[in-house]
Amino acid sequence: MNIKTMRLGFLILTLCSFFSANGQHQVSGNITMMPGNEPAIGATVIVKGTTTGVIADFNGHYTIAVPDEHAVLLVTYTGYSEQEIVVDKLVTVDVQLKESISQLNEVIVTGYGVQKRSNISGSVSTIHSDEIAEKPILRVEQALQGRTAGVQIAQVSGSPGSGLTVRVRGVGTINNSDPLYIVDGMPVEGLDYLNPNDIETINVLKDAASSAIYGARGANGVVLITTKGGQRNQEGTLSYDAYYGIQRAARLLDLLDAREYAVIQNEAYVAAGKTPLPEFANPDALGKGTDWQEAIFTHAPISSHQLTLTGGKEHSSYALSGNYFSQDGIVGGDKANFQRITARVNGNQDLKPWLTVGNNIGYTWFQRDALSENTQYNSPIVRALNIDPVTPIRKADGTYAYSNYADTDIANPVNGIEQTHNTWRSNRLVGSVYGDAKLGKRFSFRSTFSMDQTFATQRIFFPKYDLSNIPSISEAPAAEKSLVNSVVVGNYNWRNLQLENVLTYTNTFNEKHGVTLIGGTTALKKKI
Repeated sequence: MNIKTMRLGFLILTLCSFFSANGQHQVSGNITMMPGNEPAIGATVIVKGTTTGVIADFNGHYTIAVPDEHAVLLVTYTGYSEQEIVVDKLVTVDVQLKESISQLNEVIVTGYGVQKRSNISGSVSTIHSDEIAEKPILRVEQALQGRTAGVQIAQVSGSPGSGLTVRVRGVGTINNSDPLYIVDGMPVEGLDYLNPNDIETINVLKDAASSAIYGARGANGVVLITTKGGQRNQEGTLSYDAYYGIQRAARLLDLLDAREYAVIQNEAYVAAGKTPLPEFANPDALGKGTDWQEAIFTHAPISSHQLTLTGGKEHSSYALSGNYFSQDGIVGGDKANFQRITARVNGNQDLKPWLTVGNNIGYTWFQRDALSENTQYNSPIVRALNIDPVTPIRKADGTYAYSNYADTDIANPVNGIEQTHNTWRSNRLVGSVYGDAKLGKRFSFRSTFSMDQTFATQRIFFPKYDLSNIPSISEAPAAEKSLVNSVVVGNYNWRNLQLENVLTYTNTFNEKHGVTLIGGTTALKKKI
């Protein structure tokens, strides 16, 4: 075998190894609409099951990075049937979209009214209840993840019950970039009270044309949520849905054990011209030591129970639901627990052929036990990654041990979890009552009174403790001691009241052209 052949073989082997290790590659193509093969400007291409997505340009062209040959591209465009394409080993994927009559006739909630999707020119994304039911989620915001182009969802922390940040078309303001949330016509702050199983549709208004009716409040996008209601002329239906699962960390970091830590310490002391510590003279005698990740991570249960009753008659409909949700943390177990109980009543009744009244009332109780998170030193995970493996969890007398080698700000993470008593409880009532009157053939009037009331308490207990190896507690590092038992209690009360009156005029000309005019007033009162 000559040198040239050897080099060629080595190059081929190197390239094969490179492409095997880097399965990600670029896929590009053109998206057109049938009939006519016009470019689908603004069509959305998403790698199914991920948040990776792009939008076709003015020529209908797109380029997207896919993780591997098993990836599936989901192509969607307003008024056209979505398509799924398995990438396989393709690098060019052209797509022809077909019109979807059902989507064009779909009624979308936009602002203070509804429109057919075929009449909407702005950027609106819609998520239906069957899509939400596909995966168990804790919060409504998670339903948007990976399903709406231009919307980024980020979790504040991994703790059960923690919030999420939602950004529509990026960051809009310096201080607050949250979108405006409208639930059944009522502006609300935060969606933690909502049970995802109660959601019928979520419409995201993403551009200025779609959200203009909300003025400055809609500058960062608008998320319109409609909850489920009963169907008229439907027999009463009682359903029960539940799931139970176990959560765990997918992978832990590979850290030094006690023997390896002692070897590194000895080498560091020698390199600095110092004498190694006598307790590290025989590293093999230390063995594995303490695996602090195993000490704080646990298998955590998650469960949900949903009971729903729906039905209706010729002139009325109703929907009642109740849900219990519970989730423990994979760090701290029940010390990082989240529980939520929700109940909802949604009904309407025709009092006259021209007058309908109804209500939509939801109650939520939740309790969140939280650990320290997103802090430099108090987080259990930060402590577990920084404390040495030589230190045991407990001393011989059963008390928690203190490290002689880690920084004084790094306390025993197991003890930190045990000493945490931070509980947040909330009772929230969000509801509305309304009257809907038909005034002739072309006018309708709707008056709605809504209320959002929250009572919340927070209790933080700080017990007396000493984690140091210093004889006098007064001499111990501040991060390792508390001289007295203490408690902090906070009570919070929020109330939002809204009265809204809307007059709507609709008319159709020549069976093809339509006009809708809306006028109304909204009065909103906030009390904190």
